[in-house]
Amino acid sequence: MKFSLFYLFSDFGAIDQGQVFEEVLEEIEYGEELGFDSVWLPEHHFAVYGMLGNPMTMAAAISQRTHRMKIGTAIMVLPFQHPLRVAEDAALVDALSGGRLLLGLGRGYQPPEFHGFGVRQEDSREMFVESFEILKRALSGEKFTYHGKFWTIDEPTEIFPKPIQKPHPPFYMAAISPASYDLAAQQNISLLRSPQFTDLGTVAAAYQGYADKMKELGHDASSLDQPFSIRTFVAPTDEEAKLETKHVVWFYHLLATLLPGAPGRPAPKSGYENYPRDPSVLSQITEEDVWERGTCFGSPERVTKLMKDYMHQAGATHFMTQMRIGGLEHKKVMLSMELFAKHVMPALREEEAKMDAAVTV
Repeated sequence: MKFSLFYLFSDFGAIDQGQVFEEVLEEIEYGEELGFDSVWLPEHHFAVYGMLGNPMTMAAAISQRTHRMKIGTAIMVLPFQHPLRVAEDAALVDALSGGRLLLGLGRGYQPPEFHGFGVRQEDSREMFVESFEILKRALSGEKFTYHGKFWTIDEPTEIFPKPIQKPHPPFYMAAISPASYDLAAQQNISLLRSPQFTDLGTVAAAYQGYADKMKELGHDASSLDQPFSIRTFVAPTDEEAKLETKHVVWFYHLLATLLPGAPGRPAPKSGYENYPRDPSVLSQITEEDVWERGTCFGSPERVTKLMKDYMHQAGATHFMTQMRIGGLEHKKVMLSMELFAKHVMPALREEEAKMDAAVTV
């Protein structure tokens, strides 16, 4: 059982943005002290939904403030920059961290980001496939040429520095649509999944399809690290935790304006069918909604019970916890992390041992 921190860098508070980043770095250092296995950073652009345009820059800073935690990207959006640039940045972070990089990748989903960079969203899957091939070859140490629809490398090229991890840092892929799940299975790489856009049953069914495809291809999904992302907040009591659900409501209401098909934002012609057909419904989500589903907010006892359900229903073996969201105060996030490490982690490890024992009987 693994536990990690995930930072979206979304904040509607009135504090200085420099303070936001310093507080997050303090939380990450504390997370390493508490025993969290890794920290994950996303790429987003042009909105306070996610204020981290280049996760690799932050990853480099974290590599100098930590010693043991692995540092993941969740995710790098491949269509937005040249894959050789991504490879160079990834190799440098892997070198600076002593081989601790986990490289999560995706094709992006927010129309304003594609519009800002002048990239056709309809091309995102083809661009991802090409970019991933170049990235994998570059990080594997090859000197190579490449001729594709979107990128061309005419002269034999290799990157420096080389990553420490061989043959390359572990790859992860964000997936919502069936085609993305199939692609991850074909490449034998881990999934980054979350009950964010759909219900738990849909996420579990999609993951089973991915696992079945992996088996068909001679791979084993359970042998890979499979993070399960969930918004998490632990307070001494359920009542105290419930008061903080307003931050998740803010998150969903903002997300409702950014998804494909949001008001004023036509959905791409194809490839995003598994996102909400009418994202405006997210703008109607209430505090009671997020308390009842899609989050693990509550006392240590409630959070433990909810996460045990995810273990049994979705096969979760790695919880990627988003502890800081919206305007949640730094001191409350630090306490949540402490309560989670002290009470929830050991209880879930014990549950995992019971589940493993039951399988072997």
